[in-house]
Amino acid sequence: MINYNPGAVYASLAGPSNHVAGFFGAPNAAIITTVTSSFGSAMDVLSEVLETLQLRCTKVESLVVEDRCRAGPPPQQALAHVVLSGDCVLRIHGEQDATALSPLDCFLLLGGQQYEIEVTPGATRTRVLRCAYSFERSLPHPFTQHFPALLCLRSHYLTDDSELGRAVSLLDGELINARLAIDFVAVRLAEIILVELLRRCQLEGAQPAFLAALSDPAVHRALQHIHAEPEHHWQVPELASRVGLSRAVFAERFHRQVGEPPLRYVRLWRLLKARRELQTTTMPIKELARKSGYGSSTGFSRAFRRVFGYPPSYLRQPPTESRTRTATSG
Repeated sequence: MINYNPGAVYASLAGPSNHVAGFFGAPNAAIITTVTSSFGSAMDVLSEVLETLQLRCTKVESLVVEDRCRAGPPPQQALAHVVLSGDCVLRIHGEQDATALSPLDCFLLLGGQQYEIEVTPGATRTRVLRCAYSFERSLPHPFTQHFPALLCLRSHYLTDDSELGRAVSLLDGELINARLAIDFVAVRLAEIILVELLRRCQLEGAQPAFLAALSDPAVHRALQHIHAEPEHHWQVPELASRVGLSRAVFAERFHRQVGEPPLRYVRLWRLLKARRELQTTTMPIKELARKSGYGSSTGFSRAFRRVFGYPPSYLRQPPTESRTRTATSG
């Protein structure tokens, strides 16, 4: 069992350090400046994308499977599973091949698929940690469009001294001990687990598009430039020059790694960012158009409608059930 306290969570996820133990006290307050300043040192592309897609953990549970367990999450959901004990088999409806899973194997499954976890013959039961996440999957970002329906990671990613293994251990302990504020703590640990699963994807030989781009130093720097200045009138030669590649090499590599050509990605990101700001701020549409790199609100509205199927003003109207469904589906 793991007894939770905020300092232990930070220390466990941050790893050993002479300063971590004093992070919540005055003696080592200087580390706060170091950590805070690092946030602004370079654009965190993946964090921006996950926030724009409104990815959130909605449920965490520990399942004990004695025979088999069936589920079918809705399309706007993803499920992360970690096998804590026992051997089992994962079967996806419509797929012939099954996946054998052992303790500490994990998989990430996009919604819209029926699946079944079956205890391996001879085993008594399997215990599985399951985390459900909601996100706006229909939005036209390559992260969602090219992510595989099923992603499996084997146990060596959790058995080493990694943040993923520690986060899983902490979350399991939270569910066992059921301490105060368990809901608050559990969903945040589950979100850390998801991010760590995505980070581990970068260690795999075959990476999904967009995550592969974050492993390519040149393409990653180009994405950082685009995300840091979406209003800038980017052109392929300038982006290529900034990352030290020829125009042709850069354009081909960006398209292959990101899943979209450079200038199409620039346009998509501007509009996705603007859509999120329409939902979270009261900025006038004219000002938002300028901030998104458009010379007029008319041009901005036309481009916005072409991508999402409705004008920017639609998101500023009082919410109704039908309007919410339309805005979410994009």
